[in-house]
Amino acid sequence: MENNGYEKRDMPVKPLVIGGISFILIVAVTLFLLFEYYVRVMDNSVYDFKLSKRSKKLIELRKTEKETLSSYKIIDEEIGVYQIPIERSKELLINEASK
Repeated sequence: MENNGYEKRDMPVKPLVIGGISFILIVAVTLFLLFEYYVRVMDNSVYDFKLSKRSKKLIELRKTEKETLSSYKIIDEEIGVYQIPIERSKELLINEASK
């Protein structure tokens, strides 16, 4: 055999194609997963940022609701309309229904 300084055989095509396709698939899946992770992180960041800001109106509304739902008050004494706390009204309704 003569040694002319170069190979006389071709490269094995099948392993080369399989390796190339595998590499492309791995890169594509990795990019897709990174994109999905990025989208989720960005959505959570935006969501947390928007929720972190509480408006003054909302704070005042919650305070008013809490006071209304947990206090006694005379609405109309002539016809006998009174405001009672919501927990107490639940108890009264349960007791009334059980009788």
